[in-house]
Amino acid sequence: MTSKKVPTGLDAALHSTGDEPAGVQTAPAPATPSWEDDLRLMTLVASGNVEAMNAVARRLTGRVRRLSHVIVRNGALADDAAQVALVEILQSARTYGGRSSLERWADRITARVTLRHAKDERRRASIVDSLDDAESAEPASADFDPADEARSETPRSLEEYLNELPDVQRQAIVMKHSLGYTVEEIAEETRVPVGTVKDRLVTARRNLRKLISRDLTIGRKKAQAL
Repeated sequence: MTSKKVPTGLDAALHSTGDEPAGVQTAPAPATPSWEDDLRLMTLVASGNVEAMNAVARRLTGRVRRLSHVIVRNGALADDAAQVALVEILQSARTYGGRSSLERWADRITARVTLRHAKDERRRASIVDSLDDAESAEPASADFDPADEARSETPRSLEEYLNELPDVQRQAIVMKHSLGYTVEEIAEETRVPVGTVKDRLVTARRNLRKLISRDLTIGRKKAQAL
């Protein structure tokens, strides 16, 4: 018997804008834009309609900013990336085909822009301090969805645990489990081999397990001391 998973923490923040499957409603619910509505709206944006542009900006600004901050820990860099992503979303309006919700389509652009900004920043930093950013990969192990543990009783939210991971691990986890990218798509977006992406995912999952286990152990010891 399986129970329906309810998005919490990071999932709730990114998946609470109308992407959930429709269910039986016993009372009127707030109207959610259909893909036809979204397509009409983005067609207006592509034609230069200022009101439509403002409507899209109001609708997506919070979501775009949240996702940028999840992918990049540096607040100023994330804010810059979010602004650029919003501009790119508006400029790419004609490419929106209605195959997914406007939010999910915008997530992809936001992730791509934020990753590009993060990569540019790392390149600038490496030139300044001339430090090697070598990363050791660990062997792959069984698959694991970090959201499963985050939905259980953990001392902190998934987003807090993600913030403790190295940038490349956090980005891979968010792209795989929150945005639905395949390993191959992540490799293409981040311009690293597929094997490297797999190693980052495995290492990130292992680190998340350790962080959650550590906090649970600390919590039990504190409870026993009371």
